[in-house]
Amino acid sequence: MNFLQFTDFRNKSKEYFDKVEHGSSFVIIRKGKPVAKLIPFNENETGPGWKRENKKVVLKSGKPTLDYILEERSDK
Repeated sequence: MNFLQFTDFRNKSKEYFDKVEHGSSFVIIRKGKPVAKLIPFNENETGPGWKRENKKVVLKSGKPTLDYILEERSDK
């Protein structure tokens, strides 16, 4: 993994994104401290929060939430 100064990244970001698309990885350094990793995106890898399944809300009445919302809207 290569180290990269933040100002270089800011000034030449297109060039670095092109390198990342071809498999390179970088650690971005700001004021002498690492602040971020720039790595290629792996489409087969799913991280937390990326297209995760959501739990469906179940109302006490047993009706689907959409029916409840439509009822509420039609009453007004």
